[in-house]
Amino acid sequence: MNNTQNTSTKKNNLRICGGEHTIVSLGEVYQVSQPPRTFRSQPNKRTGELSVSHQPISHKAVIRKTRNALEDSGFSIVDECHNLARDGQRYFGLFQVDHASREQSDRGTIIGLRNAHDKSFPAGICAGDAPFVCDNLIFTNTIKLARRHTMNILQDLNFTINRAIGQLFNFWHGQDERINAYRSREIKNAEANDIIINACKAGAVPKSKVMDVVDQWESSDHPEFWDRNVNSLYNAFTEIYKGNLTALPNRSQALHSVLDNVVDFDIASHSEEVANIAVVENELVEV
Repeated sequence: MNNTQNTSTKKNNLRICGGEHTIVSLGEVYQVSQPPRTFRSQPNKRTGELSVSHQPISHKAVIRKTRNALEDSGFSIVDECHNLARDGQRYFGLFQVDHASREQSDRGTIIGLRNAHDKSFPAGICAGDAPFVCDNLIFTNTIKLARRHTMNILQDLNFTINRAIGQLFNFWHGQDERINAYRSREIKNAEANDIIINACKAGAVPKSKVMDVVDQWESSDHPEFWDRNVNSLYNAFTEIYKGNLTALPNRSQALHSVLDNVVDFDIASHSEEVANIAVVENELVEV
């Protein structure tokens, strides 16, 4: 594939796990053992058999299924980073991806994977982007799919992953339009301060980090964000998001909600479908 005109010639820094996560090699992830499935204490009234209550899936299987789906859709993996926590019970992976049809951009596209053996969260996939000029990463609620660890997870997870990857083209268009809207809306310090407080109330940033956002807004570490617009404020938030992958998806969603309202932007009008569901057996439910 000829990517000389694509963003794959640039790489984002994906080694920003922080918190309880430890960066490991792919081989170390593959060595994590999959625990046995567990059963309900009471038998099924119709069959008399014990039904499965928790069906783990290996981190290796989640990664391989995602890799296969990306390859089948013509995506290339530019870079990747793997993180483990709780003695390997929790996995979080980041993959920077590109496609020959992707127009040139100043941001890279990131796929986030997660899986847990300790019932702490469902297996899931989400998409985000990160500017090439810094290490800031933020996820979007345009693509956020998850599958709980119940009986048919192996067959349903293929659907979950393929559906999310199929939304990447919509994601690119929607996120490009969102950033354009943020760049077009100029703001002054007083309005920026009000937005920061509203974002804190919405859960986009903890109270302990409010002044850090203010400091980044008033004097960004990156000259590219010295313009006084919503995009610069956006990057002030993402600058202080570094080091907490666990909280990042929910904080990202809250931040987009606040800033989209400021610029009167509706992501649904720029993406054909918002994929924000979980698959539970054969039923789709919101997460």
